[in-house]
Amino acid sequence: MRIVKKILMIIVTFFLVLLLIFNAYNFISVKILKKDVASVGGYTLLEVVTGSMEPTIHIGDLIVIQLDTSYEVNDIVTFYDVDGSFVTHRIKAIENNQMITKGDNNNTEDEPISLDKIVGKYQFKITGAGKILSAFKSPLTMFLILVIGLLFCYLVSTDKEGRPILTEEEKEWQEFQNLKKKKGKKEEKIENEKEWIEKKIESLFQTKREVNNQIRALLEKKKELEKESKLSDKEN
Repeated sequence: MRIVKKILMIIVTFFLVLLLIFNAYNFISVKILKKDVASVGGYTLLEVVTGSMEPTIHIGDLIVIQLDTSYEVNDIVTFYDVDGSFVTHRIKAIENNQMITKGDNNNTEDEPISLDKIVGKYQFKITGAGKILSAFKSPLTMFLILVIGLLFCYLVSTDKEGRPILTEEEKEWQEFQNLKKKKGKKEEKIENEKEWIEKKIESLFQTKREVNNQIRALLEKKKELEKESKLSDKEN
């Protein structure tokens, strides 16, 4: 069970890190570097939001397009329309650096548009994955996923009392560290007691020296008094 929890935690952590990297890269590419799309190795991902290419491509599909490539009649390409929006349609004709496009599900062709408006050529699709990608780009969704992921990692890595779940090796290491810490505290206590005893002994020796000095002074005083007493008797 512990191994399963550890594997799940690694998977969730990897997914969260990958998600954060993807969103950060997308934000930097589009918002800061002002690129048309965020690409990796000349490929990018886009969500399909209309049904103009059905049944080839459906709403909610995720399409992979290749940037900076050659284009021919019957290719499916993503381009900017006159309003500056992404459109993915099939090329019906190319003439004088312009192309005529049409959605497979549309009845009429599009207005002629310059080839330099093409963003990339359609390669393949991932059915229904576009909605997932769109959700991941939402700041609120990202925040919720991050919170849930961190909460999940916390729950699978702690016991009922909220303490980290340790492997046998980690427990042995922790016990070793605790014993080492206790030993260190015990040695520190012994050193402190030895230091206190040495200071006490030094204090007692100092007191003994002071007492001995007082005794010697009193004995000398006594001798002087005895001499004075003898001289006084002789005079009498």
